[in-house]
Amino acid sequence: MGLREAKRYISELRKKQDNPYLWPDFLTGLPDRTAIIEKTSKVFPKLGRYAVSYIRIANIHPYLIKYGTDRHAEIIQWAAAVLKITADKYKGFVGTFNIHDFVAICEAKKTKDFLAEASQLFEKKAKTFYSKEDLKKKKVLSFLLEGKKIDIGFMKLVAATLDEKPDMPKEQLIPYLGRLCAEFEKV
Repeated sequence: MGLREAKRYISELRKKQDNPYLWPDFLTGLPDRTAIIEKTSKVFPKLGRYAVSYIRIANIHPYLIKYGTDRHAEIIQWAAAVLKITADKYKGFVGTFNIHDFVAICEAKKTKDFLAEASQLFEKKAKTFYSKEDLKKKKVLSFLLEGKKIDIGFMKLVAATLDEKPDMPKEQLIPYLGRLCAEFEKV
């Protein structure tokens, strides 16, 4: 289980992409925002039993700055494939929310394992996009900002999860998790 299944997913996705009407999101093959909103509305009253996670590809922009956009679509597809095959394993759901953002729904008790496994698989694959030199240095970019040295590492998945009923309307759930995820990416 793992990267071999993700590779198979990408292969099948590319065959289906010949007809863009077969998939809600042409690039990833995952359900789009409409499906995510519908799914989260259904599980919102059951938060606690279920968890909703907002997942982002962190450090993709530094990668794009240094290496260019030639492999941008491939990176997004690998993230989607890893999330999809892992969500399926945990009997969860995952959809594309923005170009680098995904939303997953899983049983709360399985969410931590789902996110850990997906993250591990994506980080393993993400390292194949970097030069040997960057892998050796363990960073993509390094610079000084106001006298402080900043090192930027490799792409990874970051997530914000809510596994209990919040004190907010369901319409605010995804934007709230998206803001949290953006904060986690800065760390």
